[in-house]
Amino acid sequence: MNEERPLTRIRVAGVPEHFNLPWMLALERRAFVRAGLDIQWRTVPEGTGAMCGLLDDGSVDVALLVTEGAVRYALNGAPVRILSSYVDTPLIWGVHVGAGSPITGPERMKGCRFAISRLNSGSHLAALAYTHAQGWSAQKSDFILVHDLKGAVERLKEADPVAFMWEKYTTKPLVDQGLLRLVDEFRANWPAFMIVATNTILNAHRPEVERMLNVIRDQASGLMTKRTAPEMVAHRYGLSVEDAKTWFEGTRWNTGAQLSASVLREAAESLISSGDTGTLEGLDERIAAIMFPPEKP
Repeated sequence: MNEERPLTRIRVAGVPEHFNLPWMLALERRAFVRAGLDIQWRTVPEGTGAMCGLLDDGSVDVALLVTEGAVRYALNGAPVRILSSYVDTPLIWGVHVGAGSPITGPERMKGCRFAISRLNSGSHLAALAYTHAQGWSAQKSDFILVHDLKGAVERLKEADPVAFMWEKYTTKPLVDQGLLRLVDEFRANWPAFMIVATNTILNAHRPEVERMLNVIRDQASGLMTKRTAPEMVAHRYGLSVEDAKTWFEGTRWNTGAQLSASVLREAAESLISSGDTGTLEGLDERIAAIMFPPEKP
């Protein structure tokens, strides 16, 4: 495509983590420009909850949300559609406490409060799912707003026991530095991230959004076959090469597989069972309505 032709602007938000390396590579290589797209990337350290706010106020058109957050956001009536899985493999949530905390394992977690980036963020929804899986429920008063990872590290330095859930390898350098202690892990049964777009951008530029998906899938496919990819991840995101290799071997981006309603339903059922996102009544129809294109249940 002739790069002098007008480009279609699409504003995309994502967290500053290794999962989004395909987007960084596509931007650096001008792959979007060659597809006729002006992708304006916005880094959001605060995570899924903050990105939902940006979608709400029209600041971004597309966001890469943890699956639990994407499902909850769409099911609660947001004017968005879930386009596709972005990372097909499950997210490994690390359960962290401060280095000086008396909590040394999951058996001592019951009743512990949780630091979260914000309500309805991935760290919040993961804590709900984790406590439910452990056989107890966290109440609204059990959550402490810390905005981002930096805020969590500062809060966990305080004396009273507080836990924090974040992607395991993103926090691994902080564990290695002795700032946090990893006491447990939690892995859901669904893909880690979804690509979510507003109805506005889909109505105005559906072909361009589909081209964007093709570009990012092509970049992800190439990255997964690149032998030096773990070294690239380690260099860019501050991980050891060994940790980057372990993470990379267990990560698979979506390269074209169609979104499955059953995957979204499983995430929704987990949210419902932990006391969030309504009831099971009419769930199949509600799930079908948040997919793009809508799927008949």
